[in-house]
Amino acid sequence: MNNKIVLIAAVLLFALSGNAQVYNYADGEGPVPPDSIKGLYVALNLGFYFANNNTAVIYGGYGYQRDGTINDFANAWLNRSIQGNPEFRRQTSDALGLADGEWAFTEDDMPGVMQFSGSFMYGGHLRYMFNADFGVYAEINGTNPVTVGEFTIQTFSPSPDPTQNQRLRRFGIRGEEQRLIVNLGLHRVLFREQFEKQGRSTTILPYVDVGINFTFTKFEENFYSLDDGVVRDLTLFFNQQNQFVDQANLLTGAGFGGFAAVGGQITLGSKFILNIGYNASFEQIKLGDVNERGLQSQVVLKAIYMF
Repeated sequence: MNNKIVLIAAVLLFALSGNAQVYNYADGEGPVPPDSIKGLYVALNLGFYFANNNTAVIYGGYGYQRDGTINDFANAWLNRSIQGNPEFRRQTSDALGLADGEWAFTEDDMPGVMQFSGSFMYGGHLRYMFNADFGVYAEINGTNPVTVGEFTIQTFSPSPDPTQNQRLRRFGIRGEEQRLIVNLGLHRVLFREQFEKQGRSTTILPYVDVGINFTFTKFEENFYSLDDGVVRDLTLFFNQQNQFVDQANLLTGAGFGGFAAVGGQITLGSKFILNIGYNASFEQIKLGDVNERGLQSQVVLKAIYMF
């Protein structure tokens, strides 16, 4: 059994090192000319996207006016949904299991910092290689960043324990937005010639990318729930008689900036390559009243095939 394991390991080692060859560059020897590998490549992108938190504030319960200006507390979507009319106050009381006078919601109870979590990203990639190590590309990726925060409601239910007469109950609020990211970049593979001169395999090589990017953003949804588990949509508005009167306009925006990426290229054959890398972009995205610069990042796997 041990001999079989040793034999299999030796075969694998030989296979991985079989591409390595020492060339006598002084005598004009060398590998296949890089120009022979030029051509058009297509790829599937899969990865994770990490948005900065600049636009996350929009989902913190205040909402916005038609022009994108963030509301004050009196007009805040969350405040209006919790106690904006008698019916909403009754629903909130029922969800808390309390009488109407046994709870309060003030500006101090509004959500604090809203932060995006990492989101799954997918997309397509089109690349033209002028030789084995240099090319240009365009790619489009889509993702739905999600932000989750917390707000409180003060309760005053009577209790024999004085420490329980007034306490805070905590609830979650959630926001989601769509992002479409377009990258236009230059791709450069490094150290191929050095590896070949040293007789090392070029199956795995580092690479760098630089370029410009455009991000298109859309407000997707904003909602919360209380103890009754009912999901309440903050983008729907009702009057004092609890009649539906309006729905929020879903903001759209765009931004642009530059990016740089580093990673590793794994060659699996004459036509199939994997790129695994980290991409960081610095860009300014405008969405409603928010118009700030920030750093976004991606961890991405690109499965690339040459036509």
